[in-house]
Amino acid sequence: MTCSFDGSLRVWNLKSGKQIGDNWRDGPSWSGVSTIALSPDGKKVVSGSEDGGVRLWDIDTGKVIGKWLGHTDGVLDVCWSRDGRRVLSGSHDGTARQWDAENGETILGPMKTGHGRVFAAVYSPDMTMFATGGYELPPLNIQDFKCPIRIWDTKTGELVATLKGHASEYGQVSCLAWTPDGKTLISGSFDFSIRTWSTTTWKQNALLDGHTLPVQSIAISPNGRILASASYDKTARLWNLEDNQPISSPLHHADSHGVLAVSFSADGKLLATGCGKNVYTWDISAIVKEAGLDELLLDQRDKSLFYFCLFLIPISVLCRADATRRPVRPFDFSADATPRPVRKPIKVPQRQVLQGFFDGLPDRAHVSARHRLHPRSWASHVSTLSGQLSSLFRPDAHDTSSRPRPFHWVRNRLSARPSNADIELHKHRSTVVDVPYAKGKRRDASAREKRRRIPLKSKKPAASASRPPNSNTAQ
Repeated sequence: MTCSFDGSLRVWNLKSGKQIGDNWRDGPSWSGVSTIALSPDGKKVVSGSEDGGVRLWDIDTGKVIGKWLGHTDGVLDVCWSRDGRRVLSGSHDGTARQWDAENGETILGPMKTGHGRVFAAVYSPDMTMFATGGYELPPLNIQDFKCPIRIWDTKTGELVATLKGHASEYGQVSCLAWTPDGKTLISGSFDFSIRTWSTTTWKQNALLDGHTLPVQSIAISPNGRILASASYDKTARLWNLEDNQPISSPLHHADSHGVLAVSFSADGKLLATGCGKNVYTWDISAIVKEAGLDELLLDQRDKSLFYFCLFLIPISVLCRADATRRPVRPFDFSADATPRPVRKPIKVPQRQVLQGFFDGLPDRAHVSARHRLHPRSWASHVSTLSGQLSSLFRPDAHDTSSRPRPFHWVRNRLSARPSNADIELHKHRSTVVDVPYAKGKRRDASAREKRRRIPLKSKKPAASASRPPNSNTAQ
C-alpha cells in the first residue's frame, strides 16, 4: 500500500506489480497524504494528510470509517500502539496527539513538543513512552546546538529524556524507529547520519555513516536485526544491527527525487522503497545470503536455537565412540564427503526375566509374617538369589542345560547388527578370575585383614570331596 501527495492511497499486487482496485480518496485532491500506517491486526489503515486530518480506513472496503480533527497544520507522521487501541500523530504545527482508535477522541494532547515541526512520532514497543523528532530553530550560537530527540511518558505526557547528537546545521531529525525489544532507539537526520541510542542510559551507542545526503526514512526488519534507510542521495542502504556495518553495496535508484520511504514486508524477506512516482521491491533474503549473513534472516528465538544446536553437535561427537575407543568423525562439509550410513536402533526387550530365575525362592504373597522376620530362613533365600545373580555374569562351565544365559542372549541379539556397527560385543568375552578358597576364613575376608583368632573346640575337619582346598568353583 502506498500514499502520495496526489491525495490517494493505492493497493498493489507484489507479484504482478499492478494496482488492485481503484484509488482510495477522501477530501479534496489537493490535500496530499503524507503518511500511512497499518493497524496491528491488518484490518485498518490510518493516514495523515496536509489538511490536518487523521483518517481511519477500512481495508476491505477502502472507505474512510473515521476522521479525526484537531491539528492546525499538516500531519507528517502517524503510529499505532502495539495493542491497536491508540494512534499517535505528529504535525507540522509542532504538536503531538494521542487518539482513541475506537471513537477518535483525543486521549492526550495537543502536546507542545518544543519542535518547530514534528516529523517523527513513534511509540515504544511496551507503549509506556513515545519519541518525537523534528525541526528545531537553531539559536544564534549554532556550533553548540544539537537537534534534540525527546522522549515522553505515554500516560502523563511528561518529558522523560532529551537526546542530543545530530548536528543542527540542517535543522531536523526526520525519522525514528524502536527496535522490537525496546532496548534501542534509532534516528535518521538531515545531517546525513543515522544514530542508535540506548533506552537504558539514553546515551548514543553508534553512528552509522554512509549516506551523502539527508536521511529521509528508516525501517527495522521484524526480527530486529536489519535496518533499512532511505536518502535523498538516491540510495537505500541495509545495515547489520549486530555490528552497525553495511550489509551490501547501496541499492541505487534512478529517480531524481531520491528515496523517500522504506518498509519491510511482514516476513522480513522483501523491502519496498518509494521514490517520486514509483515503488520498488527488493529481495532482502537474496541480498543478505549473497553477503554471507544468512543468520540475519532468523529471528532472535531461532538464533538462540541455532547456536544451541551448534553447541550440541560437538557434544554428541565427543560422546559417541565405539568399543575400540575409535572416535567418530565429526561432520565433514567437503564436497566429496560420504555420509555415514544411518544405523537402525536395536529394540531390546525391557524387564525380561529368564524362566526359572526365581526358582527356590518363597512367594511373597504366601510368606507369613513370622517366616519373613526369621533371619535364618531369609539367609538361605539370599544365598540362593546370590547364586542366581552370579550366574548371570559368569556362566558355569559345568552347566550342560539348554537354558540360555543373559550374556548369550545379548550376544545373539547384537550379532544381527550391521557389519559396520561401532560396537560388537560378541568379540569381547567376559574375563574369569580364579580366587583360591581360604580354609577357615570368611568368604568376604581380605588377604591382609588381621582378625583375632578363635580357637576351635573340635578337631579340624577333613576336606570335603565336594570342596577341595584349592577349589575354583564359586558358590
